[in-house]
Amino acid sequence: MAYPQLEKNIEKLNEEITELQYGLSLIEKEEWDTYSIKEVQKMFGLDESEASLLVKSGLFKIHKVGNEYRATKKSVVDKKKVIKSVTTYRNKKSMKVSDMAKLLGLGKTASYRLISKEYFKTYLVLGVMRVDVKSFEEWYAGQFHYKKITGEQPGQKYGDTIAPIVMARVFDIHPTTAREFMDKGWVETVTVGGKRRVVRSSFEKWCETQSHYKMVRTIEEAEEICR
Repeated sequence: MAYPQLEKNIEKLNEEITELQYGLSLIEKEEWDTYSIKEVQKMFGLDESEASLLVKSGLFKIHKVGNEYRATKKSVVDKKKVIKSVTTYRNKKSMKVSDMAKLLGLGKTASYRLISKEYFKTYLVLGVMRVDVKSFEEWYAGQFHYKKITGEQPGQKYGDTIAPIVMARVFDIHPTTAREFMDKGWVETVTVGGKRRVVRSSFEKWCETQSHYKMVRTIEEAEEICR
């Protein structure tokens, strides 16, 4: 006895099973189509340690083949924009701690001691601590203790002030005498990093109103001597 409807249903079911198996095979291929750490390294312009940290960070779906970790191509493609933005930030808006140390002429311990004071922002970028350049420069411009080996002088934010020692060098007097000018209120002062500085305009105005102390050099010449 023939059952045409049953045969038709079985045929349709077989077709659906075939399509499902094909779809699963594509998914399986996609899941197992992977990049090695070296390929990820080359793709994003990373060094080997950064690429290894990135692959193992959990950002991608990975497979372990023997002793090697590999990231699925689909997960890498899906996260490509994220990684590009991270590497752009790393390359253009941050610097290595070692670069900051070299810039300021510091050793490793002194560098991390400075970082621990949280004067500027730091981030972990691809598993490595880096210094945010913008916040670093803002901090540098607002202090006088640390000086770059090359480049602009510190304290640009307070460019309208001078150190007491500069005032002393202008008159060629003892620094203690110069500090007495400040204590007596003859010149206006501001406090930067716990130390007093003299407002340059108030010093220049005071110089014009007195004749006891004679200027032996300009402020610029005195600052050059003190550097």
